[in-house]
Amino acid sequence: MTTHRTTRWNIALVAALLTSGTGVLLAESKLLFLAIPGVVFTIYSHLHSVPNTTLDIEREIKANNPSHGEEVEILVTLRNTGEQTLSNVSIVDGIPLMLSVENGSARHATALGSGEETTFSYTVTAKHGVHCFQPATIVFRDISSSVAVETTITVETKLTCRSPIQTISLGHIAHQHAGSTVATNGLTGIEFSKVRSYRFGDPPNRIDWNRYARDKELTTISFREDRSRAVILCIDARAICYRSSSRTEPHAVFYERAAARELLGTVSRSDEPIGLLVLGPDHYWIAPNTGSHHSTILQRTLDDTDILPLKPPSRNGTKNNVDMQMNSLKTKIAKNTSIILLSPLVDDVPLETAQVLRATGHSVTVLSPDVTTTGSLGTELARLQRTNRINVLRRTPISVIDWNPKTPLETALYSTVNP
Repeated sequence: MTTHRTTRWNIALVAALLTSGTGVLLAESKLLFLAIPGVVFTIYSHLHSVPNTTLDIEREIKANNPSHGEEVEILVTLRNTGEQTLSNVSIVDGIPLMLSVENGSARHATALGSGEETTFSYTVTAKHGVHCFQPATIVFRDISSSVAVETTITVETKLTCRSPIQTISLGHIAHQHAGSTVATNGLTGIEFSKVRSYRFGDPPNRIDWNRYARDKELTTISFREDRSRAVILCIDARAICYRSSSRTEPHAVFYERAAARELLGTVSRSDEPIGLLVLGPDHYWIAPNTGSHHSTILQRTLDDTDILPLKPPSRNGTKNNVDMQMNSLKTKIAKNTSIILLSPLVDDVPLETAQVLRATGHSVTVLSPDVTTTGSLGTELARLQRTNRINVLRRTPISVIDWNPKTPLETALYSTVNP
């Protein structure tokens, strides 16, 4: 909370001083009398104490899990829970950085008596991802408007715009070219392997009881299973990737984070080992693992604005920097690991990174949110260059998922995995 005095009555004071000074020089008593109101109002403005009150705020989102592009009404209620009347209250709601107001206004001004409340609303357009509202800024002034108190009120509110992936598994996306590593062991699988003599310690559910009932011979059935490959989600979070198609649209890194969150949602169905790598000025690495606890850690990491800031980082991730990060991780990534590289492909660095990973024996899939646009020679050139990079990747054993964020992610995945 900060308090400062306004300059509202400074002009009146200056006018009073000039008038009184002129009256003294000219020996005109009328001018001295004319200066009195200005002095009185200035003194009056300094007699009021700083407003002391308590305010509560409620924020309601008039939609549950809206779809991308849907208009969503935000209802804000400000309540004076203190005993002092506030004659002048202004509020600016904390709109998420990646959203913009379409209708109405996030600003409101009113007077509030003790126990009174005011309500206003505005409309935003939902975008892919989870959007956290920022603290609302409130300014209230005394009756003379000479003292202003500015404070912030935090109320946790999230606008969630999700497009869950229902029909495609993470393994299908990551391994569509390389396939899964086939191995035989004693665990449950998907394909019959062989029958052998019973050994002490074999699980009862592996015994061929039909054969035992027929021949009185104990045998054990073994299966061949698809051993899950580990998958690493690699997010390109260099400063150059913080580009958007317009000022009102989220940047590519935000869409990358939204896509990674949806891909993580498929892990609960497949229980595949999954890890996370963030490429940028600094790299962040979480080794592949399974389980709900590990999935929760990954989700929290994606929501961490220190690791994936909403605004461009002050330092860029150059090609040499990315190479150093990848070289340091080569010893940590197993050879049979599949990589899903999320990048807008606005330069050649992710293209070269994907090719290097593929050359070292990894299955690589590039998921690229399209933030290019048309309208000028420069934007048309950037769009063409991105298309050329996609074509170069597709001429190698690298799958590219070209995602237009105006459509659900699953639509782009399905059209690529099932051409």
